[in-house]
Amino acid sequence: MATTTITPETAAQDRKPVRRRTVRAIKVHWPVPAATLAACAAGDLDVLRSDESFAPLLRVLETSPELGDFGVYGDVFEVALGVESFTVRTGARPALGSVGGRFLSSTLTVTTYVEVTVGDDELALLLARLTDVHPWEVPVIELSAPMDLVTRG
Repeated sequence: MATTTITPETAAQDRKPVRRRTVRAIKVHWPVPAATLAACAAGDLDVLRSDESFAPLLRVLETSPELGDFGVYGDVFEVALGVESFTVRTGARPALGSVGGRFLSSTLTVTTYVEVTVGDDELALLLARLTDVHPWEVPVIELSAPMDLVTRG
């Protein structure tokens, strides 16, 4: 894990240095049953461990040490609750909906991070693992440009 420690020169004595590390965010949009989304919204986060539709993503996150590596914390990811909308076009084989219809899907957006030092081949394998288990015909997986995360120094 490559890091840089920065001590503010013009700051008051009581300020601590900060550490920056360069990573890429990987954001996966993952469909779940409406009941799972509702349970999460109500504060029952353990439902994610028991939801069979979420289990394949959870397995990839938990078995890929490069994802969510925060040193003394591993498998780090964040989950945002949401809804996605789409229209099924001719030629699609949708997991939800039918051709010509406009549909809404209860969706979790799962964000994790990978060090920018992970090579292109290894990154491609990680992304392939995510697309391989994704239930949608066209997975929505975002890969950010390199960015810095800031923590305490």
